[in-house]
Amino acid sequence: MTNIAKLQSFKFYMQIAGTVLAISLLSAHAASSNETEELQLTITGNIQSENGAIYFSPGDMAASTPTDIVTSSPWTSGKTVFRGVLLRDILKSVDAKGTVLKASAVDGYTVEIPISDAEDFDMIIAYRLNGVALEEDVYGPFWIIYPYDSDEKLGQEKYHARSIWQLTKLVIE
Repeated sequence: MTNIAKLQSFKFYMQIAGTVLAISLLSAHAASSNETEELQLTITGNIQSENGAIYFSPGDMAASTPTDIVTSSPWTSGKTVFRGVLLRDILKSVDAKGTVLKASAVDGYTVEIPISDAEDFDMIIAYRLNGVALEEDVYGPFWIIYPYDSDEKLGQEKYHARSIWQLTKLVIE
């Protein structure tokens, strides 16, 4: 094989290697984009947004003014510290206009929550549990938490049903 033939063969293999690398990088980027989308809270509906939606990541939530709720709940043992952002503050930040939130989880579970709950109770969209980020496959990325111990009526099943975990979407109606 001549030097020119060897050089052409080498260039051919390098082009193939480059193509394989590019495909691998694109696949990895697509996978990480899908993971990132799942870790976001998407807010749509009657809000003020040029794009029709506003997105909050756990980092965005952590950069906001945190609120801790120390309460017992049907899903945890004893008093638990939930850290999050007041739902009323999030609704205010997106200029929400409506009376109902449709909250949806990763698995498709959806519940309607009166927006008046956010005004009547210091409920939060939690992103931490006892100082640890919510696990994606357990309760994360976000969990709506009421201050259950602060008001006897929050012990009712209707409030427990509204405490949706693995929250990824809010639609304001």
